[in-house]
Amino acid sequence: MSVELFVTDKAGLTKFYEAIISKNETYAPVEQFGKYDFKRASSLEACNPDAPIAKIMSAKPLFFPRSAKIMKYTADHSGTTVKETDEDSLAGKRVILGMKHCDARALQVLDKVYNWDYIDTDYQRRRENTVIISTRCDKAETHCFCTSLDYDVEHSDAMDVAIVNGTDGKVFIEARTEKGKGFLKEMNIEQRISNNEFQVADETAPAAVKQQYETFAASFRLKMDYKEVNAKLSKIFDSPKFENVSANCISCNTCAFVCPTCHCFKISDEKVKDTGIRYKSYDSCNNGYFTLMAGGHNPRPVKYRRWRQRALHKFVYYKERFGENLCVGCGKCTNSCPVNISIFEVVSTLAVGNRQ
Repeated sequence: MSVELFVTDKAGLTKFYEAIISKNETYAPVEQFGKYDFKRASSLEACNPDAPIAKIMSAKPLFFPRSAKIMKYTADHSGTTVKETDEDSLAGKRVILGMKHCDARALQVLDKVYNWDYIDTDYQRRRENTVIISTRCDKAETHCFCTSLDYDVEHSDAMDVAIVNGTDGKVFIEARTEKGKGFLKEMNIEQRISNNEFQVADETAPAAVKQQYETFAASFRLKMDYKEVNAKLSKIFDSPKFENVSANCISCNTCAFVCPTCHCFKISDEKVKDTGIRYKSYDSCNNGYFTLMAGGHNPRPVKYRRWRQRALHKFVYYKERFGENLCVGCGKCTNSCPVNISIFEVVSTLAVGNRQ
């Protein structure tokens, strides 16, 4: 089946979502205390695939867990025995609904580092077994700037199936990857066409999808020239501006923990008598102890140096190594920061001198 773009309405989309949840292990934004996090969804009523981006956590923990067991061991007078951990609960076949396109793009960015000098097989297995269904935003939130960065938001293949809200109640569904095409086939797309729940999109559909994107792109208040930022940040390592932009930071690390692309971690052991478990858990370059060495030396003992590392890693170092920014413009860090530090404002102030 060569057709990739279909059209339905809200009722047809609801039936589609319900069928997905009933037939697949499905994760979607689930609300608790005004925040949304990706949880296992047992029904459409229990989740909200259209949750607002400003209130949604990253889907990163479904691929890179906040804390995970990496091995068990026994150490006694007879020696040390290492055992396998429990079966990976995130490695099975699954579907994610409601992941925003910036969050989906973040996984493509992380793919580079997880396929670099060491192949993280756990991450790879989770990626391979996941189908991502993403609804394109209708308008930008206050701190979004995804359209200013180095990826094609309009034609992104970061999601397997893209859903776009058109006008007059129309909803467009498009397979963006081979995995997405296969998934739509598994979900009986041809039968849905026969039942008039879906229709093959006509020749006017691409223009309607493009119009939605243009309206969305015009809604951004934040815009940057990322090439200018990349170039200028690389030349101001010793700038005193780093002290100014980091002055309010309380080093809570919330920005790194909600960021969909931050991937720093620490290794820790918990041992009771002769038996222990080794964990891999989130960490951040904003932590004062992150670069603390065994001999007591710390090359980043002060806050501004840690913030400098964060800014340059996002817009210089990762770009130099992998060819793209370690930022997708989602605004999650700014929305979550308790002292209202904006990564957009930081890099704009440092590189260009303009504050939004």
